[in-house]
Amino acid sequence: MRTSLKVFTWGTGLAVVAWLLASFIWGPKLAVQMAANPVTSSPADVGVAYQNVRVSSDGLELEGWWMPAENPKGVVLFVHGAGSNRTSWFLPSLEFYQMLVGLDLSVISIDLRNHGNSPKTDGELGMGAKEWPDLIAVSHWVDAQGYSELPKIGVSLSMGGATTLYAVHGGLALDAMVLIDPLLNTTDALMQGGWVAFGLPPGLFAPMAWSATRMGELPYGALDAGILAESMTIPTLLIQDPDDPITRLPFAQKLASANSNIALAIAPAVTTNHACINAKGRWGTHVAAFKCHESWTVEQLSEFLSQNL
Repeated sequence: MRTSLKVFTWGTGLAVVAWLLASFIWGPKLAVQMAANPVTSSPADVGVAYQNVRVSSDGLELEGWWMPAENPKGVVLFVHGAGSNRTSWFLPSLEFYQMLVGLDLSVISIDLRNHGNSPKTDGELGMGAKEWPDLIAVSHWVDAQGYSELPKIGVSLSMGGATTLYAVHGGLALDAMVLIDPLLNTTDALMQGGWVAFGLPPGLFAPMAWSATRMGELPYGALDAGILAESMTIPTLLIQDPDDPITRLPFAQKLASANSNIALAIAPAVTTNHACINAKGRWGTHVAAFKCHESWTVEQLSEFLSQNL
């Protein structure tokens, strides 16, 4: 019995050591690797007029769409999430663009570097901390087209939310922001992402998340997007799905409590077997507000924009 217990103890100890070593050695790379996700549809699929555009950012020619409203009240700078592109099916983006143009907002949406049809550099995610110059470049493109007098609204989801917040921290001028389930805490999102990807408890991915942030190049602590956003003065609507497994509600609540310029709108809850999320697996309600509660989402957006444009 004692021999069996010793073998079990040693075996468990070795497994823990192996897991920790793997997390520290390969964690920083595994946390940021992603597969290509090319664009296969267009706004024309939902009857929205558009133009293909290219935006220069750090020597990269980013691909995107310009979707002009007939009598625009403002310009939306849309930013997709990690590993996605301008046609994210989580939202779904095409119908979202259709809605925005219907609200008399022109929209520009690009594929961030290393995403969609835009150029690949290292093929790695920066969780917004290295993608944000692309949004600055988009803003410059809008100005160069003669729309500098129109209000600019940053609309983003998931990692796109962090990208927008880092861009604002880096000097991007916006008149309003709409953040949909934004990435506010990188370490927590990486841990939760482990559960979504593999179905294992998030705590098992703490060493990987720690090494990816402390030993890798991902932001954490005072440089987390959620911390930087606490001092921003831009009127902001933060739409949060209450059961989002990746970008979780407590971080949205903390940010809204710390910054009176941020209005938190918590989407109605949905059941785990609801038709709007039943094909998403453990991704669940991540960025699901528009797909699950379209009327509610449009109402939140319309009211916010009418008060801030």
